[in-house]
Amino acid sequence: INAESNGEPLKGKIAVGNVILNRVASPDFPNSIYGVIFDKTGGTQFTPVANGTIYNTPSADSILASKLCLDGASVAGSSLFFLNPVTATSSWIVKSRAYVTTIGNHAFYA
Repeated sequence: INAESNGEPLKGKIAVGNVILNRVASPDFPNSIYGVIFDKTGGTQFTPVANGTIYNTPSADSILASKLCLDGASVAGSSLFFLNPVTATSSWIVKSRAYVTTIGNHAFYA
C-alpha cells in the first residue's frame, strides 16, 4: 500500500489495499496477499516490486489503511486493477477493463 500510494489520501491507500484483497479473492490471481503482491504472471504486477520500493518503511497512514482493509473497509468496489493515468506507460487496462472510480491520482478498474 505504501509503495503504490505514498502521497495519496487515506481513501486512496485503502483503495489500493482493496485491489490486493480483491485479487486474493479472485480465482484469476494467487490466493494470498504475498502471492498477489509478488505475482509475475504476465510480467511484474506492481512497479514497487520491480524497483525495490516495496521494502521501504511504510507510513503510519499506510499501516492504518492496511488494518482498515483487513477489517473490511472498502472504497474501490470490485476493482482488480489501478493505474495513474498521467504516468502509466500502458493503456491496456483502460481499453479492456470496466472503470470503477478515481481516487486521488489513481483510476480503478474491475
